[in-house]
Amino acid sequence: MKIITAPHHTLRQIAQPVKQVDHELVEFIENLKKTLTNQKNPSGVGLAAPQINKSWQIFAINFADTEFDPAQIELFINPSITRTSKKISFGQDKKNPRYEGCLSIPFIYGPIPRFNWIDLEYDEIKKDKLVRTKKRLEWFHARVAQHEHDHLAGVLFTDYSLKFDLPLYQEDKKTEQLEEIDKKLVELF
Repeated sequence: MKIITAPHHTLRQIAQPVKQVDHELVEFIENLKKTLTNQKNPSGVGLAAPQINKSWQIFAINFADTEFDPAQIELFINPSITRTSKKISFGQDKKNPRYEGCLSIPFIYGPIPRFNWIDLEYDEIKKDKLVRTKKRLEWFHARVAQHEHDHLAGVLFTDYSLKFDLPLYQEDKKTEQLEEIDKKLVELF
């Protein structure tokens, strides 16, 4: 499947809940996992259904510590954030903020404030049924989940850059250096 890029209209839609497990859903999930696993230059650790032009409340996160491992990809169907930390940060290292990027806005990065931990309630597929479950995510994985959860609400990470007047950077593909860009360029998204 192809990852769509901003300003594609699907990225700004509110995704619809998944109501049943059927062949279409199972096939879509496999394709979502393959798309995330096969994505290179840039690669990613999370992917939401709207990013592959399907307005469903689903996202995937690869929990592998090193190389991508399809077995380490976890699916979150109809997710909701039920609790959050009181603290918001730009990452664990206060001196070096973690820059966020997005496969739908390739080679653009910026510091984004996120909760340090979140509790997620979501559905998973068990015996061809949607079963509600819970999980706490911290630090990096919490950041990824918040980013992907935003996609389900039609929110892009650059919206935070504009809202909080934070810098955005573009990666030079040849040198891999980041150069600050004019935020007015992303207002088009």
